[in-house]
Amino acid sequence: MELIDVLTPDGAPTGVVKPKDQVHRDGDWHRSAHLWIVTPGRRLLLQRRADQKENWPGLWDISVAGHISAGESAADAIVREALEEVGFVPAGLEHLATLRYQAVLNGGAYIENEFHEVYLTRCELDLGTLKLDPAEVAEVKLVAPEELERHEMVPHPEEYALIRGVLR
Repeated sequence: MELIDVLTPDGAPTGVVKPKDQVHRDGDWHRSAHLWIVTPGRRLLLQRRADQKENWPGLWDISVAGHISAGESAADAIVREALEEVGFVPAGLEHLATLRYQAVLNGGAYIENEFHEVYLTRCELDLGTLKLDPAEVAEVKLVAPEELERHEMVPHPEEYALIRGVLR
């Protein structure tokens, strides 16, 4: 059971820690970490979410994303998630922004009130060396930033605009 730090709507810690399922049931504000992996050729790694995922199954998404566990730093969370999801250890993390995100999913049973800590890492990447967790990731591919809209993506328009701007 993953425990999550609950935040105020302004992002301040409340001192409350709850299981992840209760955080989403109750619509508590919390943090997640997002990582964009970018190759020297200005290509972004995208992952297609596994078809059995609770939210946004089968849609294309950010290179790596996950919740920040209670007491964990955003950078530590993104390293953990990258290793878990795609078998990759990122280095040279660059924090791009903190973005607010809200969504109500699954008929209101899953309320997403998150602060996304958005990171970027630039590196050479051989897709054949990645080890995908089939419970999380169905497939991966590299795309140019301008190609994001050509894919059925998890809706994060503010973040997609941010990454396109950074990579201009």
